[in-house]
Amino acid sequence: MIHFVTTRPHGTTLRFLIPRLGRSRCRDWYYDDVFRRKKLPSGTWIFTDHERLSPFELTLAARVAFHLERGGARILNHPARVLRRFDLLRTLKAAGINDFSAWRAESSPKPDSFPVFIRNEYDHWLGDPPLIPDQATLQAELAALQRSGYPLVGKLVIEYAGEEVSPGVWQRLQTYHIGGETIAHTNVMDFKWVAKDVKDMKRLESHPLFDHFIAKEQEFISKNLYADVLSRAFELAGIDYGRADFAIVNGKPQIYEINTNPYHGDHEALFRTIHPRRAAIQKYSEDLVEKALLKTDLSADGTVKIKDPMLQRYQAWWKPRPEPVWRP
Repeated sequence: MIHFVTTRPHGTTLRFLIPRLGRSRCRDWYYDDVFRRKKLPSGTWIFTDHERLSPFELTLAARVAFHLERGGARILNHPARVLRRFDLLRTLKAAGINDFSAWRAESSPKPDSFPVFIRNEYDHWLGDPPLIPDQATLQAELAALQRSGYPLVGKLVIEYAGEEVSPGVWQRLQTYHIGGETIAHTNVMDFKWVAKDVKDMKRLESHPLFDHFIAKEQEFISKNLYADVLSRAFELAGIDYGRADFAIVNGKPQIYEINTNPYHGDHEALFRTIHPRRAAIQKYSEDLVEKALLKTDLSADGTVKIKDPMLQRYQAWWKPRPEPVWRP
């Protein structure tokens, strides 16, 4: 059995994935429920949403993982070992994988290069932040945040590392890493530097390089390009399950983040709306992702006792909750 652990507001990422994999093979848990259990089933446990946990919650999760692992369960994304966004970016820069770095906003940051932008450390929402051109403007922006009632703690200043693939067009590549397998997944094109799924599909289809964009995605996925660099990044991050978002800048991958709780969408809707020339290669990648997940399944019976002083008071409050009702 594969057990996914998420924060309560973000369990929806698995809504479509678990029925596809089979509810006899996997289930989801919320951290607050896991913390209260005196016993947990063995099997494979995948811990996610590390950046959304407080330091104390992260410690509780690490203690649960410690006892599960000691009891014979398989742990992916051990909370005691996973690097969160700031440490990940600094580590990738030190390792020579990334050419850009990050600074904590409260540390009087003086970036090595500009432009930079400001984002939260504790979530994956980015929006369309302005690019800040110099040190004076950065200091003014940080001061304005404080005057507006926002603390600098939890915010990062990150050097911009992007490159247009054509004038006014950017890309974001996505690669999964699951239990040791690295799988190229998607090449997203957009008309903004914060590349997401483009909204104006007709505009993209009419682009003179549209055929080239399609061919590059085919090549990226079919040849599993950049797998060696991405595998090393996941290893440095201590992440056994997640999806890296990156782009190619000056000929090399620049990794922006690794999401340990990526959204798995509705296949029926996906293949109904995706461009027909992308459907086959996307299905190929989706199938590889799901096969890799099923391969992580440790079919182990029995339960593991979770006896830990840090968890005792939470376990004393535990009352059985009804099983969640899955709705298509």
